[in-house]
Formats: sequence, structure tokens, C-alpha cells
Amino acid sequence: MKELTHESPSPTGYAVFLADILGLVESVKMSMSANYEAHDQDGNYKVVHPVSGSGRKEQHDELADFFVIEEIRKYVRIKPNRLRKQNFIGANGTFTSIGHACFAMKRDLEEYMDYDVGEICNDDWKLAQKLMVHGCDPLQRRRCFATAPKLYGKPYPIDQSLWTLRDDRNVRWSKYKCKNFACLAQNSTGKGFFKCADCFSLTHHEMFRWIKPSYQDPAFNLTADFTIPEVLELMPGEIRIGLDFSVGTGTFAARVREFNVTIVSATINLGAPFNEMIALRGLIPLYLTINQRLPFFDNTLDLIHTTMFLDGWIDFVLLDFVLHDWDRVLRPGVVLWIDSFFCLEEDLNN
Repeated sequence: MKELTHESPSPTGYAVFLADILGLVESVKMSMSANYEAHDQDGNYKVVHPVSGSGRKEQHDELADFFVIEEIRKYVRIKPNRLRKQNFIGANGTFTSIGHACFAMKRDLEEYMDYDVGEICNDDWKLAQKLMVHGCDPLQRRRCFATAPKLYGKPYPIDQSLWTLRDDRNVRWSKYKCKNFACLAQNSTGKGFFKCADCFSLTHHEMFRWIKPSYQDPAFNLTADFTIPEVLELMPGEIRIGLDFSVGTGTFAARVREFNVTIVSATINLGAPFNEMIALRGLIPLYLTINQRLPFFDNTLDLIHTTMFLDGWIDFVLLDFVLHDWDRVLRPGVVLWIDSFFCLEEDLNN
């Protein structure tokens, strides 16, 4: 710049010129930090976080020191690779996932992570689900074994398990109002379970859903305007895999299985052991909340089905996030089946 003549650009032009240079320097710095590998002044290996671009240990320890429980502190800290070099995915350390919601729920998270190492984990799935629903996915726990039912019976063969209630002893009932499947099937749980009031009644309610048209017998309250064969006929032979994001016991997945379609059922345990029930039926439960990105790659699913879920309680911005993530994982030209949707009349256009 000293070599420039007095006819050079104005001071404002110099500022723009300097800003461009600083932008280039920052770009180079970020591209170098993307390699996740650096050495200090003494030539020692150190881990560089891809976001901060800094290898200062103190900076990352500050985040860990926010928590009291040692297990959380161990989880948050960066874990360098043992071989002291980049791994096959280009990182020289493991950076665990913990977001701002976990910091906001410090007390609940510390309660969840406060356990005796080497012992049986606390029966605290409800606390874990509370963390999930509020945006803090429960962290992995180190050296604590999952609580299991005292007596766990072997599952029925697949041809029986789809439509048979399993032994009550296969579920931990400690956090539910009902303590057995018979109670759930009798629809005696009251408020808080209304979205799936009959879905544990497999033979009297669930067996007819999406197969028998609802207009033939309104007394069944089948809550579906289309049958599975009608939808599959839209694209014969093309619908093979998909997702059911609903409050239910996996009946949709059980029904389409008869048509050689594989469905993963995503739900949480909202007042009843939905995930256990889906698994006991020989189907695949995906324990997932609505505020999480779907764990599927782009353009891979043939079908997404949802029932009694995308209702008037969901904020419009959240609805945008949900629907566009569903669009992301659906391959072009396939089926999004929104079943039994309701909202306020003034919100319908939105």
C-alpha cells in the first residue's frame, strides 16, 4: 500500500481493500482448521475444534467445567484419537454432541448423569424423555448397565407377535398409570393418553385400520380416509421402505408388512410403552422427537405416513422444519400421507 501513488483510492477504498484481505485470511484459516490437526509451538500434537478453530485446552474445559457431575465433564471434553493423527473421516478427535438446551437444563441433565459407575442405571427413562422433548438428547452413559425387566419372556414368532399382546413382565411399568397391557387395552388411562385411546386393543380396533374403509362402519372409528391398498396402487411396486411418524403401537407398519413394505415407526412413550410394544410385535421402533433431524440420508424413503400427530398444537415455524425435513428424506415423486390431521379453521390456509 505504501507503494501506491497519491492518486490511489480514498481511505474508504483502503478500508474495503483491507476487509477483503482479512476475509481471505479468515477463509484460509478456516480451511486449515478444517483439517482438525495442529501442533503447538513445541511441535506437540493438539486437537483443533472445527468451530472455534482453536486448540486451546482451556477454552474447551470452560464448557465442561460448567457442570458438576464428572460423567458430563468427561462426555463434553474433546477425545483425541489414540493414534495421534487424523482418522478415516478427517478428524483428529471426537467431538460429542451437546447443545444449548442441555446447558439450560443443567439440573435435569446432572440428575440423569449422576449414577454409580459399574452399577445398574437408574430407572429414569422418563427424565431422559423430558430432556429429549426439551431439545437436550440424553447423553451416552459410561459404564452403567441399562435397567431391564426382572423377568423377560422370549418373543412370540413373527406370525403371532404382530397381533398378540405379550407378557406384561416384558415392560418396566414404574412410570405409567397403567401397570399392564390389559389396562391399556381397556382404555382406562384417562387424560394424557387420548391420542391413542384404543391402539393397544389389537384385535378389536387396530386389526381393521387402513384395511377396512371407515365409511363402511363408522362405529369402528378407524380414523383413515384411505386404505393401504389404495395408496400403494398409486405407485405399484415402487413403495418399499418408509417411516411412520405417529402416536401408536406400530399397526401401520404391521399392516404394510403384509404388502412387502418395510416401515420404521417413530414415536416417544407418551403415557404408555409404545416403543416396547412396537418391538414386541416384531417391528422397528425409532425413539425420536419432533425436534430432531431424521436419521436418514436425502432422497432415500418411498413413503412417510403420519396420523393424529401434525395437529393444531404445532407452531407454524416448527411445522416448516418438520415438513421440509420429510421432503428432504423422501425421494422425488413419492408419497407423503398425512392422515387424520386437524387444526383451527382460521389456521387451515396457513
